Amino acid sequence: MTSNPKNSVPMKSIHDPVPAHRSIWQKLGGPSLSISLLFHGVLVIIGVIWVFQIIPQPEPRVVNFLGRPSGSSPASDVKVKQRVQMEQSAMARVAALDVVSPVVLAEPVATTQMVSLGALGSGEFSQGLGEKGKGLGIGSGLDIGVSDGLGTKNPFGMLDPDKGALVGTFYDLKQTSDREPTNMTDDEMRTELKEIVRRGFKEKTFEKYFKAPRTLYQTKLQIPIMPADGAPAAFECEKEVQPKRWIVVYRGAVQAPKSGRYRFVGACDDLMVVRFNNRPVFDYGYTIAGVGAHNYGRSAEMTGAAQNNELAKEVRKLTPMRLPISFYKYTQTPTYNQNIGGMAIGPEFDAKAGQTYPIEIMIGEIPGGSFGVSLLIEEIGVNYQKDPGGAPILPLFRLDQSLPNPDLKGEAPPFDPTGVPWKFVQTSVKSDI
Repeated sequence: MTSNPKNSVPMKSIHDPVPAHRSIWQKLGGPSLSISLLFHGVLVIIGVIWVFQIIPQPEPRVVNFLGRPSGSSPASDVKVKQRVQMEQSAMARVAALDVVSPVVLAEPVATTQMVSLGALGSGEFSQGLGEKGKGLGIGSGLDIGVSDGLGTKNPFGMLDPDKGALVGTFYDLKQTSDREPTNMTDDEMRTELKEIVRRGFKEKTFEKYFKAPRTLYQTKLQIPIMPADGAPAAFECEKEVQPKRWIVVYRGAVQAPKSGRYRFVGACDDLMVVRFNNRPVFDYGYTIAGVGAHNYGRSAEMTGAAQNNELAKEVRKLTPMRLPISFYKYTQTPTYNQNIGGMAIGPEFDAKAGQTYPIEIMIGEIPGGSFGVSLLIEEIGVNYQKDPGGAPILPLFRLDQSLPNPDLKGEAPPFDPTGVPWKFVQTSVKSDI
């Protein structure tokens, strides 16, 4: 029987192509979309890289904590301070080159001072207030940063109180708390100082003046002669404050390392007043703050070589000092010796071990240009090593074992690095008492 071709089903050849199965992604055009997304992603990455390359990096802040050799000064000093004319060339160079202190300064403890950015060079300003590395400092954006040890340490205080330190506050007498100018002159500031000292430089006395937002913590005062703009920079207000007619007050409470009779020794360019146990025990510098007296070039009156009965009477009445004032003239401080007599010796006071005493230290700069301060402590009856000129090498008044940064090279007296620190005491005692 022959099959009916009309009713037969044709057979597929093995050579016929098999249609491929297409996924939903392929049906929607997914591969083309992926290529498009990849292409645009590459364009975005290239654009971001290009934008960051053309954005200029912010200029680092320039902060100078390096002192100049004693006697040298910027040109601005000549305009604002007549005394700088007496600090030039020969005297400064002899002091810097020919005199060697018998005391070797130890390296400071790295974590006790704020560190600025920038390598130490040939007297150039250090850069900024922090850098990556090993010490406590200020990084970008005012965050707590660290330093690799190449920056200069801030002599005005630490960022962190650590184990305890006096609280430092910066005030600008040239402007009010509302940032309005006071138009205060140098002489008017000296007049204002008399009232500030009379009131015990309580915090409320400064409420009318600009106060820096940054607080620093201080364990010692040994700042060689350096540019006066170091203080506004240290308290991070150099953009708001010109480096003159400013004051810093350090407040806290301490205990003596042992019972005894003591006295402060020191000087400041321009002013330093120390209150201990709620009474003034030291007031001396280029200005005696308690009487508003400018001392530059008046060392003969201070030492008694020249008589000034009116000044002597006022100093006795309004300050703890007495004319004639006794001085230690160190071979390393020729400028202080010639201009204001040397490192002044304050009156004696008693301190008992274990008893807590409030203390306030006020320092400041009036005309601008240069600034320096040193505060030593002498225990009566102790035999100290002598410098080449015969003055005793005293310990710094300090609250920890750290020592000043030896890279600061300005004029300052020698000190005994083995002196026992006083003890900082955490207390609620305030300067308003």
